[in-house]
Amino acid sequence: MGWALNIDKADITKARIVETPDRPLARGEARLAVKRFALTANNVTYAVFGEIMRYWDFFPARDGGRLPVWGFADVSESRAEGLEAGERIYGYFPAASELIVEVSALKPGGFVDASAHRADLPAAYNRYVRTAGDPGYRAEREGLQMALQPLFITSWLIDLHLRDTNYGGAACISLTSASSKTALALAQLLHADKPDGVIVEAITSDRSRPFVEKTGFYDQITLYDQLDDLKPEPKRLVVDFAGDANANRAIHGALKDDLIANIRVGAAHWTDSAPASDLPGPKPAFFFAPDHVAKRMKDWGAAEFGKRYGAAWTAFADAVDGLFEEQSLAGAEGCLKAYSDTLGGKTPASAALIVEA
Repeated sequence: MGWALNIDKADITKARIVETPDRPLARGEARLAVKRFALTANNVTYAVFGEIMRYWDFFPARDGGRLPVWGFADVSESRAEGLEAGERIYGYFPAASELIVEVSALKPGGFVDASAHRADLPAAYNRYVRTAGDPGYRAEREGLQMALQPLFITSWLIDLHLRDTNYGGAACISLTSASSKTALALAQLLHADKPDGVIVEAITSDRSRPFVEKTGFYDQITLYDQLDDLKPEPKRLVVDFAGDANANRAIHGALKDDLIANIRVGAAHWTDSAPASDLPGPKPAFFFAPDHVAKRMKDWGAAEFGKRYGAAWTAFADAVDGLFEEQSLAGAEGCLKAYSDTLGGKTPASAALIVEA
């Protein structure tokens, strides 16, 4: 018997560990023994939008929702020709002890899970990396890769989108939940290749301010209780990682039509993430990373996409080396605690929670 984190889809605060039965593999399948994965605010976003964005559909279960996470697994058994037991795999897993995949499009660098229930889900989540064929893989950086790389790709795509659109003419890019890992990644990208005349602003809490200042990625800091006092100049474009309805009301109320745009990305402040209605100024627009991956893949081709993304990720990993402290939790109970702490906002911004399954 294995285990899985089971979440009540109607109330994500209700979670428990359940046993999962074993089953034999069919031809073409492989059993991946999940070894370690990260839990961040990004995973809370998966749970908050589980129904709307179909995150629950990746790992369906009759008794509740299986939380998607990013991590590493070893092939413990394989009936897929060319994929051998013992291989190290990186990708999208349930917070659980194992995942059975239907191996397709096997190449030295990875494969696709072709399970029928995943066929019409975003392809970016169905690809798995064989670390032996990944030139960017570093065993000592597994923690950073799990905790930051899935977030980084979203930030990288947002950065590309902002540059392509000349920042909408904004003179200030404001990032809510500025201490979150996804926001920090975007701030680092903007900081590393600073657009002329554009300020990068952190919107954060007083508690997180010291960490935000320590990063050195932001030009100025505004606290949540200062949002009512925002002025029309400089013209702002908001990238909203918090998803906080009160913060959105304050921003839109203060700036109205002087706000260039509000790009919604996450729901770090998930307890008050229901979209505020009748906001003055531009309507918040959701940024769905898989759609942008598909567009870039079409425009550049997979090889060029991988090359550009790999270079950007390596530069980011170097920039934040030493900024985060890995905190390990063991097994099923460690997973439950990590989920509870992340959901309750108890994890310091400087921590990277790693579950050793």
